[in-house]
Amino acid sequence: MNMAKPPENPRKVALDIIDAYFSHGGQLKDIISEALNSSDLKEHDRRFVFNLAKGTVRYYLRADFFISGLSSRSTDKIDPSILNILRMGVYQAHFMDSVPAYSAVNESVKLSHKVSRSASGFVNAVMRRITEIREPEGFIKKTLGRKKASRVNIISNLYSFPEWIIKYWIKHFGEETALRICRKLNQVPSSYIWHNINSYKKEYPEKMDAVSSLLEDLENINAAPIDLDRRRAESLDNEFKQVFLPVIDSIGKSRDLIFKEAARIGSTMGLKRNELFLKGIVTVQDLSSQMGIKYFLDPQPGETILDCCAAPGGKTSFAWLLMKGSGSITAVDKSNEKIALLKENMARLGMANIKTVISDASRDGFLGDLPKEYFDRIIVDAPCTALGTIAKNPEVKYNRSYDDMERLSSLSVRILSACHPYLKPGGRMMFYTCTISPVENGQTVRKFIESVDGKYLIAQTAGIDMELQVMPYYLDSEGGYVCTLEKKYA
Repeated sequence: MNMAKPPENPRKVALDIIDAYFSHGGQLKDIISEALNSSDLKEHDRRFVFNLAKGTVRYYLRADFFISGLSSRSTDKIDPSILNILRMGVYQAHFMDSVPAYSAVNESVKLSHKVSRSASGFVNAVMRRITEIREPEGFIKKTLGRKKASRVNIISNLYSFPEWIIKYWIKHFGEETALRICRKLNQVPSSYIWHNINSYKKEYPEKMDAVSSLLEDLENINAAPIDLDRRRAESLDNEFKQVFLPVIDSIGKSRDLIFKEAARIGSTMGLKRNELFLKGIVTVQDLSSQMGIKYFLDPQPGETILDCCAAPGGKTSFAWLLMKGSGSITAVDKSNEKIALLKENMARLGMANIKTVISDASRDGFLGDLPKEYFDRIIVDAPCTALGTIAKNPEVKYNRSYDDMERLSSLSVRILSACHPYLKPGGRMMFYTCTISPVENGQTVRKFIESVDGKYLIAQTAGIDMELQVMPYYLDSEGGYVCTLEKKYA
């Protein structure tokens, strides 16, 4: 007699993900995707696993503070899987309103039985103490206050960021801004797509009112257009709009919606199986990246564009969209795998006039025999510490160092220098990162300008430098940096 397979336990799937991450490292999103793709969980359970795994990693330093403090046992003395069960328990108890306190305790104890029955009493005792804490942040402040801990240490435990990052952001931005960054990067992030109305018309010629039909289809995937015009933009963060508004005004499109190609989507889970995605009508791209291409690069139909470090092709494809498919783009990356991914996305989007090159853009002459001063505009999407993506990739804050910043800054200068000969005089080069790091951003740009004897300047509009540190709370998007460089005429 065949016995029905028992349903998978979502918390056990989440535990396997977290165990794998803490044992082997790697990108959390890849570990989650692999686990969910091999599971038969229902959609709501998949979302639960996704949120629990991401949230547990996001707050694991804070969880360890509670676990070690309430158990009188250092975390390195606890079995790794039991420790991860407790970390999951802390996250459920303190951050998941849908999980009652008793459930956080009971489910943690049940999971511990699968690891070690002898540990269940320990898990039960610690979880009960954790769920008795009604004001976790107050508990942290009071406990560390008694120990006369430093302000940096208190912030580190409150927001689960390594102390060196807290010190770095306070040094460059001040404590208030550092706290705003931490709070925003600990929130579940918004996701964004852009849509192509011309592709929609081509795929569905029978739909008489394509705009209305597309809006309905976007609503069906829980996506809503970004309703931000010039007037509403006046309410944005003051530091942001001081640069952004003059930039959009100079483009001459101030009557349009500022992000008319964009939509905010509730979740990208399952989007790659949707018809709109498969037919190249929508694609995922953060709003900060869209802003950089649309307003700081401002590609025009008929131009020649070079995109360095181009894979997986988000900026390449959005530039192509804005160029209305005319002109040409040369997309460069340094591995067969990355170029293969780029080509896959280009094919899905129906992109034409795209040339791909496998080459290292940090090397002089990386485009071989291509003539110098060939391109009208260049995109340098530089390798960086990606601190602006922490909301989506919480593990980033734990596996970066200040030395990484210095190393990646030097790499970016080499890339900018190698690209420089290929830009026409009067042409513009957009330097973009997805990090919140002056060392990798403004300092890098100025090192490059010095290295080429002032052949470049930061482009201006209405007397304002086209340079912007994009904080994650500006547009409810990734943090990053964008700067438009202009090549002087000889």
